[in-house]
Amino acid sequence: MRLAVLSDVHGNLAALEAVLRDMAARGVDGAVHLGDLVGWGADARAVVERVHAEGVPGVAGNWDLAVLCPDPDEAWTRFLAGVAPEAARPVLGRTREELGESHRECLRGFPAQMRIQEGALSLLLAHGSPDSPTEGLSEQTPEARLRELLDRTGVDILLVGHTHRPLARKVGGGLLLNPGSVGRPADGDPRASYLVLDTEGELTIQAVRVEFGVETRRSDGVALLLPCR
Repeated sequence: MRLAVLSDVHGNLAALEAVLRDMAARGVDGAVHLGDLVGWGADARAVVERVHAEGVPGVAGNWDLAVLCPDPDEAWTRFLAGVAPEAARPVLGRTREELGESHRECLRGFPAQMRIQEGALSLLLAHGSPDSPTEGLSEQTPEARLRELLDRTGVDILLVGHTHRPLARKVGGGLLLNPGSVGRPADGDPRASYLVLDTEGELTIQAVRVEFGVETRRSDGVALLLPCR
């Protein structure tokens, strides 16, 4: 089984389409996502529709939960305060207004975490961590914290997103993997980032970067298409 793992599309349709084309070219057998389909980018509706049309299962991210929360102030406090800058407040409002009921229904269908079995390997999908969609697990996370999470969940591989930075970290006999961000990378490489896991025989993990066009909007509302290399 060759499984593509995506995360943090953040309303960036151009990046998502580029990744889907790359996945098809590589002949992956399936895909999962780790949340935050929406937020920041201008194409939240189209991204949700595309992921739904492709039938990609996944989990809810903190931005997905924020747009579903009935009260905007509670949404900010619970899911974005402390992990997003104050400048994100208008983005939250815009995204909440943009999504229709059908898009919200799709987002409601994503659980907080998901377990899957690939051959002899057990995997747990979560956005930030199994405990919170806003907890970022990184190179700086203490080993003891990661061991506690893997021991408690009892899985071989913990797949998380949220930090927008690719990561592969061995923890005892287990692995912590982060595919990075499709739509908003934060590791200095502007290309879309995702992982391909090959579970046939000995596990192999391929980190993939894909070029895409990034749409930016000037204050006058004119859309510009800039190459992202």
